[in-house]
Amino acid sequence: MTELVEHRVCEDRISSLPDDLLVKILLCVPTKDAAATTFLSKRWRFVWRMLPRLNYIETTSDVKSNTVWWFLEESFRFHKAPLLERLWIDLGPQCPINVNPVKWYQARAPPASNVGPPLLDTRVRWLTFRLLWKGEPIRMPKSFYFCKTLERLTLSDKILVDVPCQVSLPSLRELDLFCVVYKDEDSHVKLLSSCPVLKHLKVTRNRRVEDNVRTFRVEVPSLLRLDYKAGMMFREDSDMSDPFLVTDTPNLLSLHIFDTVGYSLSVWYMPHLVTVVTDELFPSEKFMRPLSSVKYLALSPFDTMVPWCDAVNYSRLVECMIHLSEYDLLESLLVLLSKCSKLKVFLVDSDIPRWNHDPALWNQPSSIPRCLSSHLEIFE
Repeated sequence: MTELVEHRVCEDRISSLPDDLLVKILLCVPTKDAAATTFLSKRWRFVWRMLPRLNYIETTSDVKSNTVWWFLEESFRFHKAPLLERLWIDLGPQCPINVNPVKWYQARAPPASNVGPPLLDTRVRWLTFRLLWKGEPIRMPKSFYFCKTLERLTLSDKILVDVPCQVSLPSLRELDLFCVVYKDEDSHVKLLSSCPVLKHLKVTRNRRVEDNVRTFRVEVPSLLRLDYKAGMMFREDSDMSDPFLVTDTPNLLSLHIFDTVGYSLSVWYMPHLVTVVTDELFPSEKFMRPLSSVKYLALSPFDTMVPWCDAVNYSRLVECMIHLSEYDLLESLLVLLSKCSKLKVFLVDSDIPRWNHDPALWNQPSSIPRCLSSHLEIFE
């Protein structure tokens, strides 16, 4: 009897806490467990519905396991928080292909419940949607492209980016397009043009999937950081002379390009560029010359950059990291250093075996690059 009384006292103490504190407690547990508290008592019935962050994530890739879709279908329509800081939905191969996997975006509670949730268009700030079901790529609802509150967005895998003629994402600052499919060549262009305050764009393209885009164009004046990664795009009509990535981002500060294809890149003048990290195998003049204003540069592999060592003057470069694959490139390396008058940090990574070096291949330089004797502080 004493144990029962103590249990009730403990329960009453928790239940007597204000709603905002109970919400913070529920944020510490998985969304599914938080939703289950609705059955504890009348006091807890509606608390979870005010959570500002919801995660509907498949916990396993086993197609025979239960899918999180059914929990999403039954619970999300009852959620009614006026502000949703983050909504993360990850549907795996367990998701049935006879359902609408984006139904949640326009969720409505049953008419008799009188607890219809506000539209996501007016309350979600951060949305991550990953779809790995066995069905075809799915379109997002048209209303999705008019979300006024959305600040961060990730679309991943089997999602078809089909942008309507009229589109507006006025608050979007970060966009991650991971291995999605585009309706046509202009879909991503229309999407980017609808984001007037976009600061960070991350694009990953899948070498195993035809995404319907030959040239990926990034024309965003507000953009500060661009991350681009792509593998071999399989196209019967592909032309290696066509630009694979075209950027017109005059305010860009950071550029990260991992493009193992060797297609051409066209990069417009970027006077504010500070950081560049790239493993571009076949750089062109249109790609290398705009990098002259950078302060931090990482090149891998260095041997593909040799033709441009003497062509570009890195007058602002203070930190450089390269990957060296051949000792024969040491002379070209000195040429590069001669173009870096303000270099302070120089890091060299190499996978060349020490016993594979023939000293006879090394020609003593007639002069030492100025940065080595005046500005260089760290060399590793």
